[in-house]
Amino acid sequence: MRRLEGRNILLTGAASGIGKATAERLADEGAHVFCTDVQEAAVEATADGIRTRGGDAVARVCDVGDPASIEATVEAAVAHFGTLHALCNIAGILHFVHTHEETLEAWNRVLTVNLTGTFLMCRAAIPHLLASRGTIVNMSSTAALKAHAWTSAYSASKGGVLAFTYGLAIEYGKQGLRVNAVCPGGIETPIHEAFALPEGANPNLLKRIMPFDGHRGPEDVAGAIAFLVSDDARHVNGSMIRVDGAMCT
Repeated sequence: MRRLEGRNILLTGAASGIGKATAERLADEGAHVFCTDVQEAAVEATADGIRTRGGDAVARVCDVGDPASIEATVEAAVAHFGTLHALCNIAGILHFVHTHEETLEAWNRVLTVNLTGTFLMCRAAIPHLLASRGTIVNMSSTAALKAHAWTSAYSASKGGVLAFTYGLAIEYGKQGLRVNAVCPGGIETPIHEAFALPEGANPNLLKRIMPFDGHRGPEDVAGAIAFLVSDDARHVNGSMIRVDGAMCT
């Protein structure tokens, strides 16, 4: 299936996990993918892998917590492609901690990367996406929809991403820009594997957020993103798609 033939797509978080799987899926469907991440070697490897399979991808280091880095990245993507058709905001960070032990520094870092970074990328890309009547896909989470223990900063950031998505969709919909969000849950990615539960945490609470069909790989989320970017979703705007194995049902 080549639904994205000729589409130019800027994607954050492409070094690993959902971002990497999405970059690969979009390229497999014919898109030209501008892969960005803060991890230089890993994002280069993602782009190299796509090119090895016959796809079109370039890599660039971008820190979504740095406004100057974001502005330069969007300018570089537009200069490279000439036109920008889609933005996929996938970069994100997570840590587990008792809320009363959360530091302001850590709280601000999560909000900066997950929420403010999404805003800054959208702000920089929207003028170009309006010109192409393009689309934005933002990465939210089931943490925005259902109580998740030990993730106050992450949950707040992803709830903000979801509300921000709805606002953009209604603000720019008449101008031809579609904006949607994906809410994954129960997905095995490095972002979850890298952090342990805080000391004294009750692991039984995790049963409240377990999917019925077990954990899945990031490629399942990538499929939903590819759909939202494609013309198959031309009447989908201001929506949220859960990819969570009925976790929030």
